[in-house]
Amino acid sequence: MFRSHWVVKQFGGPQAMEWVKEPLRTPFAGELRIKIQAAGVALGDVLRRAGKYPATLRLPYTPGYDAVGIVEEAGAEMERFHPGQQVGVFFNGAGGYATHVYAKADEVFPIPENLDTSLAASVILNYVSAYQLLHRLARATKGERLLIHGASGGMGTALLELGKLAGLQMYGTASEVKHAVVMSYGAFPIDYRSQDFVKVLWEQAPEGMDIVLDPIGGDNYRRSLQTLSAKGRFISYGYTAILQEGEAEDWVAEWKWLAEQQATENGNPISLYSITGLKQEQPDWFREDAAAVLDLLAQGKIKPIVSHILPMEDAVQAHEMLETSSTTGKIVLVNE
Repeated sequence: MFRSHWVVKQFGGPQAMEWVKEPLRTPFAGELRIKIQAAGVALGDVLRRAGKYPATLRLPYTPGYDAVGIVEEAGAEMERFHPGQQVGVFFNGAGGYATHVYAKADEVFPIPENLDTSLAASVILNYVSAYQLLHRLARATKGERLLIHGASGGMGTALLELGKLAGLQMYGTASEVKHAVVMSYGAFPIDYRSQDFVKVLWEQAPEGMDIVLDPIGGDNYRRSLQTLSAKGRFISYGYTAILQEGEAEDWVAEWKWLAEQQATENGNPISLYSITGLKQEQPDWFREDAAAVLDLLAQGKIKPIVSHILPMEDAVQAHEMLETSSTTGKIVLVNE
């Protein structure tokens, strides 16, 4: 019996990933061996693979934050899980791109029965992150004004859907060809290529934004801060500008600056969000929020956009698609 998995042995482009085959082993104590059905693909995977992530993983490593699969074998001290049980897996940025994984207790959680595996895999990273951004950090309340940058991507559409459920007034930046997606959630679209979002927002909502969620970084951070209302909160959860400009050190400097600021000159709070960081600090929150999101999925209250479902062997193509922003929603890799 063998497992296959993608491995990054050196930082670089999509071709830096290699498809490796090795024998399966018996899980150690405190481990499960899980046969993966579906795994999510994230922009964070792309940044890590390119070596542009501040906390880049040590080489070699297997990409992938999240996956859904079936327990094949449980090691000692893992009696609460059983072979044949469907589970979700969330790693600290590494492990999901595989036919089989070995996961520890704090990386595994139950999945409701009869859920579509691709949909379940598509919500673990994005929707739990979106849920925590809105409800744990921003503490959004009905009627508040929300600005979402990158509104047509996997995280953006998750924020739009959960924001709509929360009764928020939403504004989203996206390329013009993706405005229909933004509007489908009841949000006001802004073309980041041809429009100045600061100017547009002051025309549309002169009171300012109550919540601004910015995964872009660079000058976008500073311009976003200009849109805040008197009670506005700014939260950064990434630095995608690194794909187009600057060096990784710029990201570290920006995040350090934001962390030191903690608030604007007008007293607006500034926060940084990392799902892996918050999971480490508040593991119970992650379990509660993952359960809440999966319950929304099971009830049909959320319908994540899965742009492409690709064979696990096509991870290189998935990364190329993400780098060119040619997708709307989430890409999922599946094992046949």
